[in-house]
Amino acid sequence: VVWLSAAQASVVAAHPGLAALGLALPCWAPQRLVGRALGHDPGGVDAAVAHLGRSYAWATEFENVHSFWRYDEPPLTIGGRVYAGSEAYYHAQKPQPWDKALWDRRKRRVMETAVRAKLAADPGGLRELLLATGQHPLLSLKRDAVWGFDPV
Repeated sequence: VVWLSAAQASVVAAHPGLAALGLALPCWAPQRLVGRALGHDPGGVDAAVAHLGRSYAWATEFENVHSFWRYDEPPLTIGGRVYAGSEAYYHAQKPQPWDKALWDRRKRRVMETAVRAKLAADPGGLRELLLATGQHPLLSLKRDAVWGFDPV
């Protein structure tokens, strides 16, 4: 299932396939239905469900990049510094000069810090949304071996 908050109204309205679904936002919607309305093949969803052995939940609010769906991520204060969001914090933590081995050891801890700060910055909305996922694992379909599930 995919969470479509009220903030997604402009995205839904701008895409005839989504608008035709007549979704009453906010709502949880079947991922295959939303994907089909956007012209995507359901193969990625099917592969993810087969891999997990059950259905999953997704919401743009749990992502760190919001280029299609809408979410105004709050600024994060971490270690006394303010970052525009989790993505800005994440990239600011990369070692200079670049050291791939060092970054590979640190990046998960860095993202955990970012996620905890994001939850703290939006305690009501994100906490309630996270609890609403119930027993569904969280999963993001994208070609990213670290932060997503690559269905290909």
